[in-house]
Amino acid sequence: MAKARPQAGLKLGLISLVLVTLAALSVFSLRPDPKPTDKVFYPPLSKGLLDVLDDASTRGAVEALRSVAPETHMTLDVTAKRAIKDGTTEDVLAQLVLEALFGQFQAQALSLRAANSESYQSIIAGFSDGLGRLKSNQSSWCEGSTIAAFLTQNEDELVPSLLSEFPYQSPQYEWAMEWMVTVLSAMKEGQESQRRYARPGARDEAVLQQEGLALGSEQWALALQIAAFANAEGTSYGQMQEVIAGIDVCELGGAVETVSARLPRDVRARIWADLMPEIMVGNTPYVMYRVTDYFFIG
Repeated sequence: MAKARPQAGLKLGLISLVLVTLAALSVFSLRPDPKPTDKVFYPPLSKGLLDVLDDASTRGAVEALRSVAPETHMTLDVTAKRAIKDGTTEDVLAQLVLEALFGQFQAQALSLRAANSESYQSIIAGFSDGLGRLKSNQSSWCEGSTIAAFLTQNEDELVPSLLSEFPYQSPQYEWAMEWMVTVLSAMKEGQESQRRYARPGARDEAVLQQEGLALGSEQWALALQIAAFANAEGTSYGQMQEVIAGIDVCELGGAVETVSARLPRDVRARIWADLMPEIMVGNTPYVMYRVTDYFFIG
C-alpha cells in the first residue's frame, strides 16, 4: 500500500532545517585547507598576517584557529607572509583567512560530534544572527532565488563567488570572523571531550515534531511557505528550485534557532550531534534522510 502523504503542518522543523542547511552549504562549501609538509623550507619573512589585518575580529578568529588547528594556522601564516611580500591587498589576505577558517568545517567536522548542547545552540544562534542582519538590510541572501541560483553552480564557480561576498572589514566579514570563533570553540570543546551521544530516538523525534508544530501555529506566513515546499517534495528538481525561490531563508534561520532553543538540553544535543557534522561536510543526502526520518514518523 502506498504511504499517505505527510501532513504539511509537520514540516516546519523539517523545512527550516533543510533550507538553512542549503543556505549553509551554499555560503560555506569551501575546499579543505592544504596541509603543511616537513620537507619544505620556508625562509623567514618579516611582516605577518595580523600586522596587516590588525582588526580585533580577524585577530580573534586567527587565534581560535591556532588553538583548534595549529598546522592550518602555520600554513596560513606562511602563505600570508609570502603574499604580503609580493604586495597583495587586504581583500586577498582576508580571503586566505576565510578559506582557512571555512576549511575547518570539513577538517574538524567529526569533533563536533562531542560538543555540548550549549555549543550547538551557540552555533545555530550565531548563524541565525547573521541571517537576521541580512534581513534587516533587505539583503538578496534572504531570497530563496539567490540560494537556488548558487545551488546550480559548480565548485569552481561557487567558491570565488562566495568569497567575494565577504570583503575585508565589511559587516558580513566581521560577522563571519565572530561566528567562526563560536564554531571553532565548539570544535575545540569537542576535541577535548570524551562524551558520546546516543543516536536520536523516537522520543527525540516526537519532541522535535511537537516544537515544529507549535512554531508553525505561531508563524502562519512562514508555515505557508513551508507547506509549499512540503507539497513539492518528491517532484522534479526544477519544481523544487522554484519553490525554494519563494522562501525567505532568513526567516527560516530564525525558525531553526527558535525550535532548537525550545528543545530539552539532551534532545538538542543528540539531534545536532547527529546532524551538524554531516552538514559541515556537505553530506546533504544523509541530512535529508535523517531530517525526514525525524519529522515523518510511521
